[in-house]
Amino acid sequence: MEAEFWIKAWTEGRTNFHQASYHEKMLQYFPQLSPQAGQSVLVPLCGKSKDMLWLQGLKLKVHGVELHGQAVEAFFEENKLSPLTKTQDEHYVQYASGDIAISCGDFFKLGKKEAYDFVYDRAALVALPKEMRKGYAGVVKKALKKGGKILLITYEYDQSKMDGPPFSIEDEEVKELFGDQFGIKLMETEETLKEGPRLAVLESLKQKVYILSTF
Repeated sequence: MEAEFWIKAWTEGRTNFHQASYHEKMLQYFPQLSPQAGQSVLVPLCGKSKDMLWLQGLKLKVHGVELHGQAVEAFFEENKLSPLTKTQDEHYVQYASGDIAISCGDFFKLGKKEAYDFVYDRAALVALPKEMRKGYAGVVKKALKKGGKILLITYEYDQSKMDGPPFSIEDEEVKELFGDQFGIKLMETEETLKEGPRLAVLESLKQKVYILSTF
């Protein structure tokens, strides 16, 4: 998926993937990762997700990575987070306020190694076409500390009925991407609402929640 696709989506307001409230599956399952104050969580392709505020409320250090500057600036502005610092490095424009930082740029350039205790992926893996998912998984695995955990939320549907994103991710692919370094536990499968006109064409849309734990 080209960067221009997501930039155009934000510019044109086609952001049905953005939720105005906290994701209910995060509220239900993230506490099962046993987060402790001062630990760190990576939120790939974070957009302007309010979930980052909830994670900060657990006294975690939250680091989002987002491609489009409009989404990043909207997050800090809409949530009245200040003081806000903004700096530029080799790969990213870096935004920060308190314990929330967002790097604006290409997620695949994230070079941090063993930097995070957790990864929260609600809308990242499902946003990427199949040819990009292995590279994404590689970046995530490198960034997570030994003993770290991932809360992963995916969708599964008949891909022949609709081109993603969001893309359909089956259990076997999750195992192929992460099974070499993680124990994978499917926590639930639930028929979910088809938000937006694109998803409305689907007869069935299943939401799946996984907890991945490093060996």
